[in-house]
Amino acid sequence: MVADGSLLPGTTVAEVQARGVQAVLAVRLNTAEMRRRARQGVAPLLNMPVLDALMQLPADLPVPVESLTERERMRLRCCPQGSVEQRDGHIVRRLVAPLEVDLAVTRTRKPSAAALRRAGRFGPYTVSAVWLDGPATGSELMAIEAGVYGLGVVRAADREVPELMVAPRSSRRFVPTAAGWLFAEQVYAQLLDASRDLLPTP
Repeated sequence: MVADGSLLPGTTVAEVQARGVQAVLAVRLNTAEMRRRARQGVAPLLNMPVLDALMQLPADLPVPVESLTERERMRLRCCPQGSVEQRDGHIVRRLVAPLEVDLAVTRTRKPSAAALRRAGRFGPYTVSAVWLDGPATGSELMAIEAGVYGLGVVRAADREVPELMVAPRSSRRFVPTAAGWLFAEQVYAQLLDASRDLLPTP
């Protein structure tokens, strides 16, 4: 998202099941990485310890194998083909995140703390908001609570144009983590399962 709340160019919108919640996500696909994975047959990597080990390596830069701990070497041995390259005593990480999630929106019929908690599950990884489809009673209180946590609230029921009650905190910086990368891989796996047309031509 950009400062005015609009989506960035190249954004794909899709509904997925993530973090135990049904949500609509705005994602930007890394088409170069997707093409590389398609050529080499690299599937989504859903192993958190391996992703954590990969994050210790810079992308596309050689790292001496002897500089790695035994634990890191053991985890990296579990990497699927196409994730890393090894030669001349060095290891190079090729795998990068296949997409970025810019926004997560969860829907609710009733303003509630539970609705905010569901949207908040995406808080560590991306900007998130609640889409209120039901009666407005109680929505003002929910909007106040959402603002405290940096969540957005959109009220859509009985309106031709949905009302943005609270804008999500889009200026927040999200620190790259293995959990965040795993989230991206999980979303990518669902998108691939839902539509093979998502794959770019190798």
